[in-house]
Amino acid sequence: MPNADGGASGAGAGAVSSHMTEGGSGSRAVEANATAVRALSNLWRDTSPALRDRVAACARDDAGALADVFYDTLLNDPKAATYLSHDLVRTRLRASMARWIAEVFSVRDEDDMRTLVERNFHVGAVHARVDIPLTLITLGMRVIKRDMARRLMRNETTLPPEQTGDAILFLGDVLDTLADNMHEAYLSDMVGNVRQRQSLKMHMSGESLALEGERLKASLFDWLRSVMVALYDDEVQAAVLPPLETSDFGLWLNHKADLAFGGMRELDVLREMVAAITRRIAEARAGNHPTIDLIRQLDRDVTEVAFLLSSVTTHAVELETGRDSLTRLLTRRFLPSILQREVAMSMRHGRPFAVMLVDGDHFKAINDTYGHDGGDRVLVSLAETLSGCVRAGDFAFRYGGEEFLLVLAEMNASTLAAKAEAIRREVEARPIDVGDGVKIRVTISVGAALHDGHPDYQRVIKAADDALYAAKDGGRNAVRVAPPPT
Repeated sequence: MPNADGGASGAGAGAVSSHMTEGGSGSRAVEANATAVRALSNLWRDTSPALRDRVAACARDDAGALADVFYDTLLNDPKAATYLSHDLVRTRLRASMARWIAEVFSVRDEDDMRTLVERNFHVGAVHARVDIPLTLITLGMRVIKRDMARRLMRNETTLPPEQTGDAILFLGDVLDTLADNMHEAYLSDMVGNVRQRQSLKMHMSGESLALEGERLKASLFDWLRSVMVALYDDEVQAAVLPPLETSDFGLWLNHKADLAFGGMRELDVLREMVAAITRRIAEARAGNHPTIDLIRQLDRDVTEVAFLLSSVTTHAVELETGRDSLTRLLTRRFLPSILQREVAMSMRHGRPFAVMLVDGDHFKAINDTYGHDGGDRVLVSLAETLSGCVRAGDFAFRYGGEEFLLVLAEMNASTLAAKAEAIRREVEARPIDVGDGVKIRVTISVGAALHDGHPDYQRVIKAADDALYAAKDGGRNAVRVAPPPT
């Protein structure tokens, strides 16, 4: 249900950023919205003005109280807790809901209805993007209908008793029409997400995981060597031992493995083994008596993990679907699936991810000077540099044109700023061959943002995009990190 600044809150306890306009586009949206407008027009035509005005007055006068009942009900539903926990959402939801309730029954003509329906359809798509359960949306509408009906029945002084039933039927038909419209948007968006996830799984399983597996195994044994040294160094405290979970292998296991292989039992076994290794080290440090037996056990554990990892990666095949043909990076159509998952993990574990937007500076001039072949060489080089700068658990996308997007797992503000600056310097220092032996140096502008806990991933993309524009407006070849939301 739209709020005053174009964002949304609504049935199902979802509130979203006001900046997003994607979702709910295309012929299906046009058809669904036209159907809803026709239904509302018929309802308005077949209902007397006096009765419509009475329902509108109830909605307008009691909007605040209705919004209170709505959210008090949802706050008692365990399924809604995740979606109502964010501070910004909580501070905006009640007022937005009250405005929506008042506006629904105050429309006067088809233009008003069309505006209402289009905003309503958009909210349904946003609810799907935020992954709000459909049952919560249905519950929200049911709460509003029930409480408004009770209020109409208690206020018979301004509405004859024989018309009370007609008024209740009218308000129910209006809300049901809007709920159907919202569900159409929701289901359309969800179907698209399912298809993207299936395609993403195919792509990830074909991402040369045999080579990636070798790199991850090397990371495992590098980690083992560092732990062996640390265990016999009396000056090293347990708190600074490198956790296996935050190694390249650990990040890949927690953030990428499921995307490539779905719910394979082997991945659960790997996670159990990693947890066991962590416990074993903690117990050894607590006793302050690391022994050769412990070292041998860790060696056996890591060898077994490496063997199981090899078994998993043998399932990978080379599939080109979903890979950018020029840069070989992920395409942006996989972004919703990945970011929905990262948002869920961030909200569940309290370890935020970050989004980084990278834009090649003065790219048009490069194309004009060295031709599109030279421009393509620059894009390929940028993609290679970015791929080399991210960890195994991160994701790199060709976002469009000369723009790239990185999703960086488990970040904090200071690490994000340092990472962005390191990438900027790495690009600036690397000469690029644009053909005929000509080498040039290219710079980039970088905008980065840390996920702030909001359930709509578009919010963090928008923050990174704003930061990118600030970097470009400031002269380019610069990094800007979005400030925390106020």
